[in-house]
Amino acid sequence: MPRQELKRTLGALREELESSEQIGPDDRQALVQAMQEINEALDQADTGDQRAAEGSLSGRVSGLIEEFETSHPKFADILRSVSESLANLGI
Repeated sequence: MPRQELKRTLGALREELESSEQIGPDDRQALVQAMQEINEALDQADTGDQRAAEGSLSGRVSGLIEEFETSHPKFADILRSVSESLANLGI
């Protein structure tokens, strides 16, 4: 169930990213990169190959939450859900 919730949340993040015109190219790229890293972490978890990148991924997501807190609060809220889902999955 946590994996399905994470996939739904990533879908919501992707949709918001595609529809938002208020986010700059650097912020957009940071979110796209984070989504790619999360998907890679999920793939690694599927194969049992969880590397030390787990800590850096959660730190990266936390950093994005702080970065977007005031400028893009909707993205920060979605990222909080992503972070919680990652924690529930042990990633």
